[in-house]
Amino acid sequence: MNKRHIFLILFFPFIAMANVESTQKRFGVYSVTISKSYESNIAKVVIKKRGQKIFEESDIGDYYYFGNNFDERVEGKDPYSGRNITGNGTPNLVISRWNGGAHCCHFLHIFELGKNFRKIITVEAYSSWVRLIDLDHDSFPEIEFSDGPIDYVFASFAGSPGGRTILKFQNNQYELATNLMKKPIPSEKQIRLLKRKITTAFKKEESPDLPYEFLNTMMDFSYSGHFDLALKIADEAWPTKKPGLAKFKEEFAQALRSSAYWKSF
Repeated sequence: MNKRHIFLILFFPFIAMANVESTQKRFGVYSVTISKSYESNIAKVVIKKRGQKIFEESDIGDYYYFGNNFDERVEGKDPYSGRNITGNGTPNLVISRWNGGAHCCHFLHIFELGKNFRKIITVEAYSSWVRLIDLDHDSFPEIEFSDGPIDYVFASFAGSPGGRTILKFQNNQYELATNLMKKPIPSEKQIRLLKRKITTAFKKEESPDLPYEFLNTMMDFSYSGHFDLALKIADEAWPTKKPGLAKFKEEFAQALRSSAYWKSF
């Protein structure tokens, strides 16, 4: 067995008392308790080291889970906690938090459970799926999700595409992995086909929303290193008789700048 996987993990049984559901796990000298009170509707996660509380987070209406609860591939299991998933040799803890809303919000906490304790990151994924997946084949997973800064801005939730975002652990923290997100510049033929599809989509769109095909192209280009090209596509594909192009470009850029992730591009 790989040394980074040799880490004591003890599981404590499910506890239900006084309308409180509680699950506890132990990782070496650390114990982690997740609880939900159905009387007060307060969810809580508490982390202790050698019996001393070192972290607590709680909120009304939220739900906490061990592992990544936003990836259907793991089916509610937690293959990450107690392992080193960053590559620095220190075991990690993965906790999911969901606020109970239909379209928001998903948070993924990743902690270090070593000689020193720290929370490395909280990924704010809006309503997106989140995957821990090794994209560069170095044996340690990156964090991949769909960033949603334009949700509801130009269209309904279903009509608001996200931007593929990848975070990699480097320099002792998770950073935007632009090298994994960048794509080659599309060929002139590909751009012509895209503009044709967008023109058709604008003609068919009967609601005040902007067409999904148009917004998807804007997000795809912007999150793959081609923001200027996205704006050029908007200039060339926006219907001549339709007002609001300048306003859209300004609001689109403002929405991207509001993202905790895109601005690092």
